[in-house]
Amino acid sequence: MRKNIVLLHGWGAETKKLKPLKDELEKRGWSVLLPKLAGFENPPPDKVWGIKEYSEYVYSEARNAFKNENFFVFGHSFGGGIAIKLAYRKCKGLSGIILCASRGVSRGKLLKRLLFSALAKTGKVFLLVPVLAGSFRRLLYKAAREHDYEKTEGIMKDIFKKVISEDLKPQIKQISTPTLILWGKIDRVTPMGDARFINESIKNSKIVLFEDEGHRLPYNKPKVIAEETDLWFKNL
Repeated sequence: MRKNIVLLHGWGAETKKLKPLKDELEKRGWSVLLPKLAGFENPPPDKVWGIKEYSEYVYSEARNAFKNENFFVFGHSFGGGIAIKLAYRKCKGLSGIILCASRGVSRGKLLKRLLFSALAKTGKVFLLVPVLAGSFRRLLYKAAREHDYEKTEGIMKDIFKKVISEDLKPQIKQISTPTLILWGKIDRVTPMGDARFINESIKNSKIVLFEDEGHRLPYNKPKVIAEETDLWFKNL
């Protein structure tokens, strides 16, 4: 098996966030592709993309980069959702996925989702005074834990809503691709129960939990993440 890997960052991040991890993997003999995603460092797409469209783009980039060689995909948060979609689609050449604090598992309580949905649709209807309306919306975003939506603009708002609305649980249960699960025990964005669910759902999976780490795990511990990835690869 070839040591080729694609690194995918989370929503609102950039490739530079995963540059330290890229460097650590390259020290261990990995060939690393760190693609720029549409709407982040590249211009946004002309239409509203979901996880499916992002996965198609990433797959095309990986095949172009690694030609006919097999490859792995590491995904953090939003990037993890893309990796899940690739594994579910059983893409040719995909040897395994590494899921780090992946989104797409916990969808929150119905009340919270309804609140966020209403907020996204009604916007300024809540309050007529612009300054107060802005403050009120920020409080609601915080309550719904959807800070990323507040930071998006234009078509990316619709893309964000489409991305977070997809429940990946049914697809995770159909994955047979070798999977490494890396998670921080104090992650408030993607709770540890999500990691447990993935581990229980994918027969060919390994889980590694980090005691004092949260959602920024791959940014805080690039060396350890590279070590765990390399060890897992050697034991496949």
